[in-house]
Amino acid sequence: MKKTILFILLIFVSLATFAQRPDKSRIIKAKKIAFITENLDLSEKEAEKFWPLYNKFDKAKHKLFKQEKEEIRNKIKSAGGLENITEEEAKRYLNLFHKIKASHEEIKASFHNDLLNFLSAKKVLQLEILEHRFNKTMIKRFKERRGRNRRNQ
Repeated sequence: MKKTILFILLIFVSLATFAQRPDKSRIIKAKKIAFITENLDLSEKEAEKFWPLYNKFDKAKHKLFKQEKEEIRNKIKSAGGLENITEEEAKRYLNLFHKIKASHEEIKASFHNDLLNFLSAKKVLQLEILEHRFNKTMIKRFKERRGRNRRNQ
């Protein structure tokens, strides 16, 4: 039953991913969903409650990352780097950075509290571990691919 659900989910994610023009972020998201589904061992009832919450959390997390990129990183980059911004601008960017990180921690805590309504604390911790492991694996693959591409040039 679990493998059937996983198979159906993978087909759905694949179709949704490739129905539109596939880009790297969609492909990575599909891989992440498959990785979590395969390793978190959710029951059918848990999965029905989990995925809408996870998608909402992931969207909020992405929005904060985008805010950080647009309001801090891009502005520093467009100024020509840290050496070209004033101390006052640096303080403003640093304060904004802390506000964004605090918002991230708030939404993560809220997400965890929502999950604890139907998942065990062990599964919530396991999710954190799985996300970390997935990110670490993807970074390793990107580094390996970049190394291969540099050697081939």
